[in-house]
Amino acid sequence: AALESSVDQEPLDVLEEILKTCSAQLSEFGGVWKPRVGGPRAPVYFFSDDDILLNHEATATPFPSIDDTYNGVHASYPDPDQLWQPKDAPPRYNADWEASDNSRRRVADLSLAACPYPKQVQRIQRGYIEEERRFRRHVLTLPPEASVLEPLDAVSWTSAEQGYATKIFEVVEVLVHPDTLAATVSLRERDPA
Repeated sequence: AALESSVDQEPLDVLEEILKTCSAQLSEFGGVWKPRVGGPRAPVYFFSDDDILLNHEATATPFPSIDDTYNGVHASYPDPDQLWQPKDAPPRYNADWEASDNSRRRVADLSLAACPYPKQVQRIQRGYIEEERRFRRHVLTLPPEASVLEPLDAVSWTSAEQGYATKIFEVVEVLVHPDTLAATVSLRERDPA
C-alpha cells in the first residue's frame, strides 16, 4: 500500500483505504477490532439442521434483488508513472453472470487510493466481484455453545433442507439471548458452490 493522508482525515477512513488494498474485512465485537485478510478461516463451529432452535424465527435470503447485485467492476488507482494521478484500471466483466442477471451489466465502481500497483488492482477487482456473487444469507438461532462465535468466524453447515454439505458461511453478526444464552447468528455464504 502507498497512501498520503492529511491530519484532517479520520483515522478509520485512512484504515479503510489501506484495508481495500488487501481485500480485508474488519469487525468490532465487544470493543475488540478483528481483521480478516484473504479467504475465510477454517470453520470453528459445525452444525446441522438438528442444531437449529425452532422456537426462534429463521430467515433465508438465497438471492438479492437484481438491483443489489454486480457482475462487473471498474476501478481507479494512483499511477506513480503519472505523478500519482488517478488512472482507470481495465474493467472486469463476466458474461455468464451478466446472462444470469437478465443480460444486464451492473458495474461497481471501486476507488483504490492506496493501491498503486496495476496487477494488485486487477486481483482486488477479481476478488471484489467474486465476493459480490456470494448471495446466500441466513439468520437463525443456535444452542448456547454457539454464543462464543464472533463476526468473521467461519462455520460449517450441513443441511438436507437447504442442500448443503459442510457449506462454509461467515458470521456477520451475533446476538446472544441473555435468558437462554442461545445465539442468533447472521450468516453469509463464503463458498458459492
